Amino acid sequence: MKSYFLIKQNKKELIVFFGGFASLPSHFKHLKSLNFDVLMIYDYTDFTLELEFLKYEKIHLIAFSMGVCVASKYFKEKAVSKIAINGTNYGCDKHFGINPSAFKLTIKHFNAEIFKKNLLSCDETNFILDDENLLKEELVSLYELCTEDVNLDFIWDKAYISKKDLIFPSKACEAFFKDKSKIEFLDEPHFVFFAFKFWDELCKI
Repeated sequence: MKSYFLIKQNKKELIVFFGGFASLPSHFKHLKSLNFDVLMIYDYTDFTLELEFLKYEKIHLIAFSMGVCVASKYFKEKAVSKIAINGTNYGCDKHFGINPSAFKLTIKHFNAEIFKKNLLSCDETNFILDDENLLKEELVSLYELCTEDVNLDFIWDKAYISKKDLIFPSKACEAFFKDKSKIEFLDEPHFVFFAFKFWDELCKI
């Protein structure tokens, strides 16, 4: 894993953001923040990053897509709010995630342009993805992570679920979060972030 400060204003509160598969800091540069520093965690080809946030009075957690699964296993700090976006603790599962057979087919036949088209609802020419071979490595790493025990003790305060999601089945998200977390449905594609201008909006429970 890698970490990168999307916003560093020496605020007292920090948003720790676990991106999704293929997420890069450039994908979120349009988002501003009024009250928070924002630290992004991304690149899941390995899971060796040590996370410490001693200087902040409060920590908020936001996780997107496969980042929801990763955060449920690796985020150990106390957070005052935990927000999941289009993902579950399972990540890959027949009922509560991306179907394993579909996941394996994606690894075998991964195409960055097709993935980008399914990720977005608009043609974003500045939305750049990493090299396909590196992304395949990340997919394999995430699939292996999903075969480990699921942390069902990690409870999210709120889940955003996209109605137009072509990557992570919205029915799987709804089935997982039902009776566990507050759910808000969005009329958006898998990548919801162009519907927001501020990280502060995403933190609202």
